[in-house]
Amino acid sequence: MSSTIGEPSATALRLASARRRVRAFLDQIRQLEASDFPHADARQALAFIRDYFETRQNLLRRMPDSVTDAVADEVCQNTNRSLSSYTEVLGFILRSTNVRNAFEMHFPLKRLVQQAVDPDARLIVSSEWNFVPFTYPMTLDLLPDFALVGGPAPESGNPLIIPLAGHEIGHSAWRAHGGKEQVSPVALLGIDKALDADPERRDALLEELKKFGHDIEYLQNACLFSAMRQLEEVFCDQFGLYVFGEAYVYAYDYFLAPGGGVRTAGYPSARDRVRFLLDGAKVLEIAVDATLFASWQESSPRASLDGEILFFADQAVDASVAEVRSLAFDILKSKDVARPDPATTTKVDEAFQSQIPDCGGASLAEIVSAGWRYLRRKGGLSAEADLAEYDMLCELMLKSIEVSEFKLRVEA
Repeated sequence: MSSTIGEPSATALRLASARRRVRAFLDQIRQLEASDFPHADARQALAFIRDYFETRQNLLRRMPDSVTDAVADEVCQNTNRSLSSYTEVLGFILRSTNVRNAFEMHFPLKRLVQQAVDPDARLIVSSEWNFVPFTYPMTLDLLPDFALVGGPAPESGNPLIIPLAGHEIGHSAWRAHGGKEQVSPVALLGIDKALDADPERRDALLEELKKFGHDIEYLQNACLFSAMRQLEEVFCDQFGLYVFGEAYVYAYDYFLAPGGGVRTAGYPSARDRVRFLLDGAKVLEIAVDATLFASWQESSPRASLDGEILFFADQAVDASVAEVRSLAFDILKSKDVARPDPATTTKVDEAFQSQIPDCGGASLAEIVSAGWRYLRRKGGLSAEADLAEYDMLCELMLKSIEVSEFKLRVEA
């Protein structure tokens, strides 16, 4: 209620603010809908978001200013939460229309998502201001069938980093196929074994945790949280490795070499992650340059209780990697996702050496693998004098992807 007769109440003004904010959000969506979308998925995502906020707008319009403060506060809080969650999604969708993006990548990556994750899945690929690729792995309430994959803006036209999208799509596969539920029992066993194997260190850590009111159950849960986050990353690496073969290894090195730095609890250490990747390559019989990761530096956790928790969690991760690798490979095999063929990759590489695109209908993974072979054979093409040849290689790769897509559609 207002303190002065005739003046609007604080509740009425709060509801008015919520109505204005939702109206401004919907106006922004309508402006975005006027954009040119290279693929229909982004426009469909906008329509789903618009429908939801139009419903919320109608709710706010019908709500009388005389409602109780508690009801108004709940409505405004939910409105703020929704606006906060989807404002950045609107920006993501807007950036997906940027002509700097390599639009040729969309269809083969979407086909991968539909084949390996969900036949009804949709994909939005965007250039973002993040150093490494990231994803919204089909977890948005309003867009549950959408995978949103963001790549670094400076690399948005670089087809050589496409394999890293395989890792990001892996996060959607992990959720869709119940990776956490399947792997957590193995991780729990590993945690119990690690804690029992070093009782002196375990008990010392428990003494420190007791100062903060924590017990053995807290320690087990903390270890499990870290182990499962790490194992999801391992799964995604193995997923990308299976799909893209040698190209995934080279793209991984391109972005993260030479490792090192401060480690976070959600990722394996730099050297362990590389070790898991190379073990997967051996299982798949992928030839990898033995010197590629030789000089990689270790990443270290900060000296704290988190580092002690990681000591035990890492042992559980190490004991669970084989299970996670098999899960990733078995899912992809069951979905008939083809691995890149070395002989086809060689043919594409030969075409690139002749400065012509591949016209044989090679897969996305085979085209990108051939591109990495060419680049590495030429010493990386990083000098100013090499710029024209590097641009030519990227164009050959993109044109090859375009030709492959055309052939698939004609044959279909």
